[in-house]
Amino acid sequence: MQRKDSYRKILVPFLTLLVLGLLVINLYRGSTEDYADMVIMEATVATVDDKFSIKEAVAVKGSIIIFAGDNKDVKQYIGPATEVIKLDGKLVLPGLIDAHGHLHSLGEQLANLDINGTKSWEEIIARVEARVKTAKPGEWIVGGRWNQNEWPVREFPHHEALSKVSPNNPVYLTRVDGNSAFANKKAMELAGIDRNTPDPDGGKFIKGADGEPTGVLINQAMGYIKRILPTNTPEQKEAKFKMAVQACLEAGLTGIHEAGIGPAEIELYKSLIDRNELDIRLYAMLGEQEKPVIEGDLVSYFSEHRLPEYGNHMLSVRAIKLFFDGALGSRGAAFFEPYADDPGNTGLLRVTPEYITRVTKAALEVGMGVNTHCIGIRGTRLCVDAYEEALEAVPVEDHRLRVEHAQIVRPEDVEKFRTLGIIPSMQPTHATSDMGFVADRVGEERTAGAYAWRWFRDAGLTIPMGSDFPVESVKPLYGIYSAVTRQDHNGQPPGGWHPEHRLTIEEAIRGFTIWAAHAAYQDEVLGSIETGKLADFTILDKNILEIDPMEIPGTKVLYTIVGGKIRYQ
Repeated sequence: MQRKDSYRKILVPFLTLLVLGLLVINLYRGSTEDYADMVIMEATVATVDDKFSIKEAVAVKGSIIIFAGDNKDVKQYIGPATEVIKLDGKLVLPGLIDAHGHLHSLGEQLANLDINGTKSWEEIIARVEARVKTAKPGEWIVGGRWNQNEWPVREFPHHEALSKVSPNNPVYLTRVDGNSAFANKKAMELAGIDRNTPDPDGGKFIKGADGEPTGVLINQAMGYIKRILPTNTPEQKEAKFKMAVQACLEAGLTGIHEAGIGPAEIELYKSLIDRNELDIRLYAMLGEQEKPVIEGDLVSYFSEHRLPEYGNHMLSVRAIKLFFDGALGSRGAAFFEPYADDPGNTGLLRVTPEYITRVTKAALEVGMGVNTHCIGIRGTRLCVDAYEEALEAVPVEDHRLRVEHAQIVRPEDVEKFRTLGIIPSMQPTHATSDMGFVADRVGEERTAGAYAWRWFRDAGLTIPMGSDFPVESVKPLYGIYSAVTRQDHNGQPPGGWHPEHRLTIEEAIRGFTIWAAHAAYQDEVLGSIETGKLADFTILDKNILEIDPMEIPGTKVLYTIVGGKIRYQ
């Protein structure tokens, strides 16, 4: 009996300690699992939820937001290994998304001859001449972003002076809008372009009074040069792409809607994700790189490349990108009435409305959207009509069909957007870049519907916003500034150009966040700072909700965070 009591005296305390120890271990294990990997606190967090709520702190576990609230309550998520970022009131936005950009074109621009900002044809010639001195004979000189509307004489150039400084080097320079280009004599000779070359469907060779080509190529005419340009090796293509991604991250972008890629690019992106080397989210629009395929069995082609989600939403391929008309600056945008400064010219349609309908029907059948480039009134209206015909044949309630740009519209066109639920995907900086020549092109009456954001908003439509980079700057803050001011960075014109179409700062931010996410079928996982969504944030050094709008362009990006990881600081 005494022996049993002795065992009991030893065993009971031992078992008690064991149970307590297990409880402590379990409690510790449970709290560790609840700790966040990252906590952002002492901040101004614009959640961009339905109420545009403002919070103080966010907690992230892995790639997911697990808390958004006040500084006091977020402390429960801070453990020994939690990365804590204290911001002293700085602004946290949902990761900014550019709803229309061209990463590969940006990469080419960063690697090639940049003539952005040149103020005359003579300045461009000088830059090409300097490049010729370091180039090998026969080596291509490729560059872009010229804009004759910023020159003293706003006229298309002639190749003669440029050809004189580059007789042995083919030169190909795209215009700022990407819908026209310039080639010197050597490049045209290699492409077989001469006075007898007919204009292609949907394109035009500008010719002089003597009938000889001037070097200016409009829309589909650019294809004559494109098909003979030297191609990048896979290594070069990847390197240029990564340069473009880095520029986007530095600008505060966490996602890009890439407007027009092919199967080769899709495979590149998947490879980068598999290697953990893609730092930005991509919503890629499948383009028309493979014409013989896209003109065949569209349903099979689209089904083969449809990719709703890859790599934890780092890549999605769920839309088709089409081009319908051209650009306003090169007078290729399609109108019902002639250009005010070019009587007889109503612009160009690259494809037929029937083609738009055919592609849209096939896309709807496989659960994909269609995003069509339309700038002029005729291009936009005929595209919307083509969408309507497709929807009648293949009824899809949540189709998210988009018109990219929709730069000049009429009230009746906006009403058609509303009735059909078509999304106007627009780029605010286009308005402030173009405002100096729009009236010259289309006359004062039609400018009432130029970049008509307020018309679309009053119709109850959301406007996903982008830049169309490298046509415009990759910086989304420039777009937000243009949206709320409709002024250049010097504050001109006073009060804004057609200020009746200005947006509020909250609307502009929604355009680069939740509205962009919605236009990509991603608003359930992206676009706002809410529990359960992906942890993408853009952190700024100024609160753009409160500062003078003139300060927005100079606001700096402090952090770009994608999936809970700091990609730029």
